Amino acid sequence: MTSVLITMMAAVLASVVAAPPTVSGAWTMSVEGGPHGKATMQLTLKQDGTRVTGTFASGHSADLPVTGEFADGVLKIATDAEADSTILFNASLKDDGTLAGYLSSPMGDMKWTATRAADSRRSGGDGWKDGR
Repeated sequence: MTSVLITMMAAVLASVVAAPPTVSGAWTMSVEGGPHGKATMQLTLKQDGTRVTGTFASGHSADLPVTGEFADGVLKIATDAEADSTILFNASLKDDGTLAGYLSSPMGDMKWTATRAADSRRSGGDGWKDGR
């Protein structure tokens, strides 16, 4: 009985340890260095393998679609806008589960960090609670 329990515990632990990190879900961003000072924005991401799609919500315009990749702990995404208005996001997934990096936009380069939104965990990681 003890060996069965130990085997089951080892299998559960192996599945938890083996799960690759993902950036899927809703993220609350803190952006610094922009013309209006520190700002809070949102990213909603869906990861399929290394491919990432989603939306970026700045609060200043309509939500923008984003596409890119997440590989080896690095997120690289861009808005699907015209070349002169594209926003490029670069970030690393930190050990504490946050994202940190830089974005380049027509308004300049800015530092950003992001934490998973609480609603992301409750909704299964597919987006905001209100359906966004």
